[in-house]
Amino acid sequence: MFETRLRDLGGRIGRLTTRHGYLETPFLFPVIDPYRQTPGLDLIKQLGFNGIITNAYLFYRRNKGVARGIHSELSWDSVIMTDSGGYQVLVYGEVDVDNKTIVEYEERIGSDIGVILDIPTGSKMTHSEALRAVEETYKRGIEALPLIMSSDQLWVYPVQGAPYRDLLVKASIQARRLPYDIYAVGSPTVLLEKYKYSKLVEIVATTRLLLPPSKPLHVFGVGHPMIIPYLVAVGGDLFDSASYILYARDDRYMLETGTRRVNEIEYFPCSCPVCSRYNPRDLVELPREKRVELLALHNLYVLAREVRLVKQAIKEGRLWELLEYRSKAHPALYEAFRVVKKYSKLLERYTPLVNPSGKSLFINSRESLANPKARVNIERAIEFSLKRVYGRTIVLIPAYRKPYNQQVEYTRIADLISARRDLAVLFIHPLLGLITPGLASTYPFYQHELRLSKGGLRPSWIASLLLDLIRHGAVRVLIVHTSWFSRELFSEVQKLLGVFRDRVAICSLDEISSLLPP
Repeated sequence: MFETRLRDLGGRIGRLTTRHGYLETPFLFPVIDPYRQTPGLDLIKQLGFNGIITNAYLFYRRNKGVARGIHSELSWDSVIMTDSGGYQVLVYGEVDVDNKTIVEYEERIGSDIGVILDIPTGSKMTHSEALRAVEETYKRGIEALPLIMSSDQLWVYPVQGAPYRDLLVKASIQARRLPYDIYAVGSPTVLLEKYKYSKLVEIVATTRLLLPPSKPLHVFGVGHPMIIPYLVAVGGDLFDSASYILYARDDRYMLETGTRRVNEIEYFPCSCPVCSRYNPRDLVELPREKRVELLALHNLYVLAREVRLVKQAIKEGRLWELLEYRSKAHPALYEAFRVVKKYSKLLERYTPLVNPSGKSLFINSRESLANPKARVNIERAIEFSLKRVYGRTIVLIPAYRKPYNQQVEYTRIADLISARRDLAVLFIHPLLGLITPGLASTYPFYQHELRLSKGGLRPSWIASLLLDLIRHGAVRVLIVHTSWFSRELFSEVQKLLGVFRDRVAICSLDEISSLLPP
């Protein structure tokens, strides 16, 4: 049913098999009206969407409960997911159909993916009201099981409780007891509309970590593409959005970092078929119906492009770098990135610690070091280095040119080091920490890109590493004097070493032999 093919952070490229073909995740379903769709479904398919989502409750009402095959009614031969009417419950408080009826209806109309009739908690419920919604959704999840267990459809269980974290945890624990094919995060629309992206990322991360990792996670109502990379990074697999048409009806033009009203734009910063053919003034002067259709097509193009961009980042092992880059574009995205950083320790369980694509790790700032690929490898390299120092004199060489074991400071003393078992060489890097010569040609110590400045070595950080070396049994530490590690810097470091200052010295290559024990 679901197969994971590639991973990076909590994101993954996967394959979800349904009765009408498979979806490659991350995947976004365009939300369509079952009877008034703009743009047409043929155009949506041409943009690369082989799955859509529509509303089974509206389909039920318009057909007066008569079950007509939804694929033939929509003239769509690919995947169809149907929502149950939960959004209408959120907006209107109730719907004139019960859970059992709508679940049976979704089965009879032949949806590939169906959703039970949940009670969304939204953002206006009190804690006690939200608790009742969680409990009622759980009851309905149990009620639906006899109706769906023999079906070859895929069924979705929505996890409610947000924004109350304790209820979200409770609902997630309840959800994992139920054998649904897909789980979902419900009712994030209000958070998205108010740009509270960090809260939404927190909700998705919390839910994902409590649910079975083998099951896909759907996030309902993702309005804008700019949040998609962050939701994928914490475990979102499937999304749906009606924003492409809602924004178009409001004359809003999607950008990767926000929206603009089309009459405020002088030049289109996009090369999609719409933007290549029309300029903003042309679009504004078109009849409203045509303008809405073209804006909706552009907005769909932006959504599709964002999903493909995220997939490519996962394939190259660069999802963290994409998040870091995008976090500079909007304050709400920076706050979302901070939440991802908070979960980096947990995300490492899913993250390959090497890059199978062979791509280098980009280090743009100290924030880059929270990337599990960087952080775990750095921690392990330091731990490995400290295991080699007991009872030895350590020659510490500033690392400034890759591969570090080919720097002249190392090659000139390599024979001396190999001749004495009481010596060990380590490289010290402004961001990557302590590195043994044997690791100098491995990922990420060789396969990385950064702009290194001579001022990058911080005295307090260096002092902490030197104290670690001494506490792990180093007899003495000799720091090789280079333009990257000046005597002035050493003087600042020595002030921080306290009673251990006499165990550390700075010297030239020619002075090393005279400072060694006999």
